[in-house]
Amino acid sequence: MDRKVTITNSQGQKAVADIVKIFRINELNSDYIVYTFNQKDASNNVKDYVSKLRVENGNYYFDTISDDKEWEQVKNVLTKLCKGGE
Repeated sequence: MDRKVTITNSQGQKAVADIVKIFRINELNSDYIVYTFNQKDASNNVKDYVSKLRVENGNYYFDTISDDKEWEQVKNVLTKLCKGGE
């Protein structure tokens, strides 16, 4: 992975993550980012994270996806991406 993003958390700590994919869901008029810190879980799978992208004054912010219907649409796109579709 050659695209990286520096993420600053609410405590001001910075971490560099690899960008896996950025995609748009037109029906929601929103962009999403899939990223990883390349950490592995107990099953030895790499953990990925998904956030909604928001732009304010030229800065990018990662918002939590808290709406169940929105999550369903995001999961549907991710499933298609994993199967090789776009």
